[in-house]
Amino acid sequence: MKKILMHAAFACFLTMLIVPSCQKADSGPQGPAGPQGPAGPQGIEGNANVTIYTYGAQNLATGFVDLQVATPEDTMNKAAWFVYLYFESLARWYSLPGPGVGGATVYRVSMSYSSGKVNLYVDKTGPGEFYTKAKVIRILANNTVPSGIAARSPGTGSLPDIDFADYSAVCRHYGLIE
Repeated sequence: MKKILMHAAFACFLTMLIVPSCQKADSGPQGPAGPQGPAGPQGIEGNANVTIYTYGAQNLATGFVDLQVATPEDTMNKAAWFVYLYFESLARWYSLPGPGVGGATVYRVSMSYSSGKVNLYVDKTGPGEFYTKAKVIRILANNTVPSGIAARSPGTGSLPDIDFADYSAVCRHYGLIE
């Protein structure tokens, strides 16, 4: 048995000496390009003129709040502004104007411009509540038409057919992170 193993080992050794080692060949030519993949889904129609501003806690039980946005006055006048308050314990956003959590307070929003800032005032009728955060969404118009009459065809600056009082719907439509 020992002899057979010795002969097998010697045969392997001789084979390794006699057979030349393999070498990597040069690369061949580039093959043809593969077929075009399928087109991805069409993105939502819109523009890059949507901005979301976030704010911390807002205690409306103590009075009104002023959510400020630094921007030119022209931008204030050429934009739609939407305000939302977040009530943490219900994990719910409330759109303004409208009733707050529990319906005991009704909120309204007004705005003015001073010192390079838009001031979005949130006033109330009722006791008010504490909200853990607030958001303002600004949609800047692509164009302004005198007397408010505009063609309602795609690409003319018309607003999309969504419920702007629904914070989640606005976020979904404009691809904003909630």
